[in-house]
Amino acid sequence: MKLDIQYRMHFRYSDPVTEAQNEVRVRPREDDWQKVTSYRLVSQPPMPVLQAIDYWGTVVEHLGVRTPHSEMELLAEASVETKPRPVPSSEAARDELRQRSFCDKYFEMLQASPHVQWSTGDAVTRRAQAAVDGAATVTEMVVATVAEVRAALQYEPGSTEIGVTLAEILQGGAGVCQDYAHLAIGMMRSVGVPARYVSGYLFAVDETVAADDAALLENTGLPDDAGAAELPDVAADAGGSVGQAADVVSVQTHAWVEVALPGWGWWALDPTNGGIVGERHVVIGCGRDYGDVAPVRGAFMGSGTAEVEAEVVIGKRPSSDAFVYAPRRPADAAAEAAKNDSIRQYQQQQQQ
Repeated sequence: MKLDIQYRMHFRYSDPVTEAQNEVRVRPREDDWQKVTSYRLVSQPPMPVLQAIDYWGTVVEHLGVRTPHSEMELLAEASVETKPRPVPSSEAARDELRQRSFCDKYFEMLQASPHVQWSTGDAVTRRAQAAVDGAATVTEMVVATVAEVRAALQYEPGSTEIGVTLAEILQGGAGVCQDYAHLAIGMMRSVGVPARYVSGYLFAVDETVAADDAALLENTGLPDDAGAAELPDVAADAGGSVGQAADVVSVQTHAWVEVALPGWGWWALDPTNGGIVGERHVVIGCGRDYGDVAPVRGAFMGSGTAEVEAEVVIGKRPSSDAFVYAPRRPADAAAEAAKNDSIRQYQQQQQQ
């Protein structure tokens, strides 16, 4: 599948700031299942970009500006080609999780981390142990845990904040994709299954509905009660904006998990919709939890406060036709046009 992705981040400051420094993790990863055919990150005001690879293998870009400003915009554009991922072919027994070589290899993804904390006998551990009680293989343990997470939570935007604990997520019974991922990771690790957090993009109108082949979901043993669904040609987001071209969606970044299976490697699953990770998922990076792959992190010098608006627009490209961005807020069309003109001018200068 060929996808064009635009990630726009707009920073507004209540008072002008004299300096801002940011690190950004938004560039799609290169691996066996996805290829980045083009990518660029531009900014307004214009800033040089320093690119590096962090400890977890994620591309991180550093940008800084030292001139007074009251607004800043970052625009990341990527074209990616994805392909289906294989379904695990091995059925490892549960006792293989205790092999020393396996535990050593995945040590970091078996431990607690800042956003994934649990303790012996707490609600997270009890629910995880009850869920996997009848599982004979590691794959069955994983499937049962994903089902338990989906039974424990309702998808509810705005119901949690970054930093909420697993216990609070369970008690509240609601969350968004990062909460589903964190809870799944905590439950997996508590019963000895290595699990890691994945940040990325999902080409879907509704991230709570599995959109891959239903038969494939049945083959993995994952619950298919959410149903498989094909996306409509034209999609509208919750705010009412509609893509101006076929197969365009306006979304936010997404999160899912990968679990390590003995004798197989990493298997990617999406607890938010109960499906497998397929061509509609685009990986940015992996880590212990959200903190390792946060899309943007930064600091500024000034006495005011900052507000950040972010939007991801993804388009499916059946041919070589260019993907055209549709502004999300019609009322701000003039302002958006001015910003786009500034960005285009900067891009043209860079190309000359």
